[in-house]
Amino acid sequence: MAECKIPELLTPREAAAIRRTTVGHLANERSRGLGPPVAKIGGRIFYPARELSEYISERIVDPTRRAG
Repeated sequence: MAECKIPELLTPREAAAIRRTTVGHLANERSRGLGPPVAKIGGRIFYPARELSEYISERIVDPTRRAG
C-alpha cells in the first residue's frame, strides 16, 4: 500500500507567528482572497506548512536587481 503523505498543518496563530503578523491580519487576507492557501477542515482553518513556505519564498526580493 502506498504511503499517504499528509502535509504539516499550522494553526492561524502558528502561521501568524511565522509571518510576524497577527491572526486578524491573516483573517483579513482570507476574506479578501489574498494570502497563502488554506485548508478548511471541520470549520477550522489550517495553513499547510509547505504552501506557507512557498508563499513566503515567492515574495523574496533581491534589492540588487532592478525592475526593467
